[in-house]
Amino acid sequence: MRRRTYESEADLELLQAFNSASIAATGGCGYVHSGDITHRLFNGNKHFDPADVMTVWEDGYGVAAWVLVGPRHRAYDAQVRPDLRGGAFEREVLEYADARTAELMRRHGIESDKMVGDAFRCDLVRVGLLTEMGWEPDGEPPYVINRARIADLEEPVIPAGYSIGPVAGVEEAGAVADLHGAAFPGAGWTPALYRQVMESPGYDPGRELVAVAPDGTLAAFVLTWYDHLNLTGLMEAVGTHPDHQRRGLGRAIVRSAAFHMAVAGMEFATVANGGSNAASEALYRSAGFEPWHLLDGYVKPIG
Repeated sequence: MRRRTYESEADLELLQAFNSASIAATGGCGYVHSGDITHRLFNGNKHFDPADVMTVWEDGYGVAAWVLVGPRHRAYDAQVRPDLRGGAFEREVLEYADARTAELMRRHGIESDKMVGDAFRCDLVRVGLLTEMGWEPDGEPPYVINRARIADLEEPVIPAGYSIGPVAGVEEAGAVADLHGAAFPGAGWTPALYRQVMESPGYDPGRELVAVAPDGTLAAFVLTWYDHLNLTGLMEAVGTHPDHQRRGLGRAIVRSAAFHMAVAGMEFATVANGGSNAASEALYRSAGFEPWHLLDGYVKPIG
């Protein structure tokens, strides 16, 4: 078994294929969408070097596991190949992830006495290992992955005066950064940072839809990602500018994104919401999505 750091765009493609194959083998229990890898590596970890936060294990059969640490989130993702689940190797990966997360938090001055994480409720093997390693349930409502068969969704109804279409390209980085920042005020977006995301491997402006308001400003957005093996699209992230909420725009852009996915060959669309986010939950139900997988939160003290 060889352990190494992330090296290049070729690794991104390798890891995406790994997760798509793992989802195909397990029905999605325990594995994040391949688009989540790109989004979390270059968007969620926009302040960090990919080689510092991503670790890959390989054996004679290819990728055996990977760990992506999110120091600012005090958390990590750990994915292990289905045939290696539940034994000493998975525990080794998780122990490494615990230690690496604490190390990077200290290195970057992120002060906290605990790490946070989650596990698919259906993944009893991972839940058991986390419990053995001192992780405890956080007592919060579960994170929900919602799914819809695109053919079952109603056509989007776009509010009068608005239009929805793809981002033009990096020339819109400033406007898109402002929109993301308005929808998620704590994210710290700047035009330079969002341009960095738009120029990162795996990003395609044709897969980021924006709603344009009657005055020409950007009012809502959704980033979409495709898993061509499982014919499943992911919406991550989704947001509406506060000045344009409660007009049906969120539902319109979510349905528009689903139909955009269908043109690319997707049969299913997925989107997630935090269990305590009642507004997002209501939006996705109204758009035609239903809960598919639940992830429970866990916490662990940093020793």
